[in-house]
Amino acid sequence: MYDLIVVDDEPRSVESIVSNVDWKMCGIRNVYTALSMEEAINVIKQHKIDILICDIEMPNGTGLNLLEWLQASEYNISCVFVTCHPEFEYMRKAIQLNCYDYVLKPIHYQEFERVVDGLVRKMEASVKGDKEAISVNWGGITDYDIHEYAKVEKERDVEAEVKKYIREHMNETINICDVADELHFNPHYLMRSFKNKTGLSIMKYITKIRLDTSKKLLAETQLSIKEIASLSGYSDYSYFTRVFRKETGISPTKYRNTVSRQTE
Repeated sequence: MYDLIVVDDEPRSVESIVSNVDWKMCGIRNVYTALSMEEAINVIKQHKIDILICDIEMPNGTGLNLLEWLQASEYNISCVFVTCHPEFEYMRKAIQLNCYDYVLKPIHYQEFERVVDGLVRKMEASVKGDKEAISVNWGGITDYDIHEYAKVEKERDVEAEVKKYIREHMNETINICDVADELHFNPHYLMRSFKNKTGLSIMKYITKIRLDTSKKLLAETQLSIKEIASLSGYSDYSYFTRVFRKETGISPTKYRNTVSRQTE
């Protein structure tokens, strides 16, 4: 059994991860939490932590900074990053730091449990000296990969295929790896290619499409905000309103009222 720490600057994210995973089934004995890099370091100094589950973008010290500190301080702690920012540069840096895996928010917890279980099995194999099982769960994309995918891209409109998939699955939980599997692409290449073509990450594009849909529904229907959130792909009403306010500067209700006055 192993001890694990969950680090995220959003308390709700920490609580959600802790409460939605069957840790004992995954081989985890104790789960500690921290809301910052500083808090995490204090916990790690006080307890023997084996696994780090960490957000990447945090104020006063990112997840990447924390992993760099762990390695510089010679702590043997395996890492899984959890983030809503699937940027290629983040992934490349995570690869360089030998992060085991990179999980995107919103989290699909059955998949997440498989990641943790896989990491635990890898750690156990490492103890037993099984070299074939010690490799990192995912790897960087090579220049050869880019060259080969570029050949395919001439024959396929990757941007159009990604957008079509997103439109057809907008009200579901969309995972980058699922999109990549469906389109038969390396996920890291797919994200890089899409951003080069559109100027947006896939997750940013998903947010844009969902908000465009919600705005249309707010302006043209009398559906409740909760119904609109669901139709726009947000099962969590409060999360939807938070994203809407962050992207538009106003709440969904205020947006609806503003549009109604403009059309009168």
